[in-house]
Amino acid sequence: MSAVTATSKVSEAATEQAPQVAIRDVFFASDLSPRSDRAFDHARLLAERFRARMTIFHAIERSELQATATADVSAEIWRRFAEEAREHLAIGTRTLTVAHEVLVDPNPSARRALLALLASRRPDVVVMATHGREGLSHLLLGSVTEALIRHGECPVLCVREPDHGTALPYRRIMVPTDLSEPSRRAFPLAAHLARAFESEVVGVHVGAAAPDPRLLGTAHWVEFETPDQDRVERFLEPAFRGVRFSARVRQGEPWREIVAAALEERADLLVVSTRGAGSLAKRLLGSHAERVTRHASCPVLVVP
Repeated sequence: MSAVTATSKVSEAATEQAPQVAIRDVFFASDLSPRSDRAFDHARLLAERFRARMTIFHAIERSELQATATADVSAEIWRRFAEEAREHLAIGTRTLTVAHEVLVDPNPSARRALLALLASRRPDVVVMATHGREGLSHLLLGSVTEALIRHGECPVLCVREPDHGTALPYRRIMVPTDLSEPSRRAFPLAAHLARAFESEVVGVHVGAAAPDPRLLGTAHWVEFETPDQDRVERFLEPAFRGVRFSARVRQGEPWREIVAAALEERADLLVVSTRGAGSLAKRLLGSHAERVTRHASCPVLVVP
């Protein structure tokens, strides 16, 4: 059996075993900032396109000063803050055309409150802005996002407005892959979104590279065996049948090349798997996942 045929057989088998994708429950975490308000448009887009139920969540984090207040004063503070938060969130929900609920939680820890709620509800996708003001927002790119990526069981859409301007619905979706079977986990959701929004998909593979020991301290790289564009396209094809797709092959440090490719290709959305065969996926965990979401020129959907 030829190598191409063997690859095709494996790809077809992987496609047959691919998890079924459905978006029935969208969870949006807000910190009431303008960035968060704009990220709400992405949550709305997903909920209304897939007729999914939507939960809008805001955590009021207690400060040390407020924690020292008397019980009566503390209760009044939380009542006022909660009322203001609900009024703010109501602006976006008034025109929602899907079932939804607003949850405002006064909690000593916004991080623990959010993680506990997500663990109990397990929504199909979580949407949050990548930057905002203090409170919940300053945790979104830190411990909360890292915890969701490392231990979460649902995809997380980290929203940042594309450098080329907000593009809704998503017209161009980029999907990084290391060509391992585990990296396919992002494909079903990416394909589901591409079909729903009639998007073009661009697959990108970052070839393994390392600094040349003879050139330490320089910007030169040693190029190892890298698959060609045709091989990457064959790897993508089973999952993206019926979708316009193409492939790109790059060389260098994975997170930097992914960010650069998203900018050059004017991607509206990056869909990234955190699993793989020891190359791209491991580098995306932890600090590298934060780097991608912080520096990418568009929203990043992280699939566990």
